[in-house]
Amino acid sequence: MTIDLRAVRHSDLATFFDHQRDAEAAAMAGFTPRTRTAFDDHWRRIIADPQNVVMTAEVDDAVAGYVSAFPQEGRQQIAYWFGRAYWHRGIGQAAVAQFLTLHRRRPIFGTIVRSNAASGAILRKCGFIPFGQDTGPDGEPEDIFRLD
Repeated sequence: MTIDLRAVRHSDLATFFDHQRDAEAAAMAGFTPRTRTAFDDHWRRIIADPQNVVMTAEVDDAVAGYVSAFPQEGRQQIAYWFGRAYWHRGIGQAAVAQFLTLHRRRPIFGTIVRSNAASGAILRKCGFIPFGQDTGPDGEPEDIFRLD
């Protein structure tokens, strides 16, 4: 199995859209799926903003998901999403670790819904340490991690 990161292509967005529509994945991430129009507008802004770094993760030449870094509230944040077919195989952790070797801006923070243990495990395995807690916009408790 080969995991590669590369620049996002317009053709990747259809797969990203399908991933965020997965009800189980969205619930685990504490995320409300976007409509196609809202999704396209969101990704157009992400890709157009030079402060954002976003890369597609490919597994054996198939789009598995993405990893990104972006400024939020004065902090550098990391975010990632992988399709369910790629869960529980070490792919998320490997892709995030690879991204962190390419994107060296520190400190970088990761914020996850507290109930998302898999995402917390990815951050911990990549060297992030617990930094604090917050409440998300939907009222769900969140854990904040930091990597220096």
